[in-house]
Amino acid sequence: ALIAGKIMCYAQGFALLSKAGATYGWDLPMPAIAEVWREGCIIRSSMLNDMATALTQDAARNLMFAPYFADLMTTHAGALRRVVGTAVAHGLPVPAMSAALSYFDTMRTGRSTANMIQAQRDFFGAHSFERTDTKGAHHGPWGSNA
Repeated sequence: ALIAGKIMCYAQGFALLSKAGATYGWDLPMPAIAEVWREGCIIRSSMLNDMATALTQDAARNLMFAPYFADLMTTHAGALRRVVGTAVAHGLPVPAMSAALSYFDTMRTGRSTANMIQAQRDFFGAHSFERTDTKGAHHGPWGSNA
């Protein structure tokens, strides 16, 4: 569970750095960042060696999709899910692990409950929504749009 959680935290962190670099025009050398962190005073994770290698192969790819880390997630995601589920069932907070699991589920799911945001926006502001079975903008059967 810890391995899967760590991979997700790093994957999300590097994705954020990559997006910030693209947004602000920063040339962030992702493999070098992983190497610097590997020798840091706090982190010093040997996993960063593998991350530097994966980022050298494709700096634009989310780490969770690099073959090495995808294999680790295949092996360890179930443990992360069990630990988070057990903790939640017993009322124990595991914010970092549950956030890591949520990020994993969000990134691997083509359609999720986030699609409900479109319906909420349509209900409150008549913004319309898209459907998977027909093209175009649609409105729900609520309020003045009924």
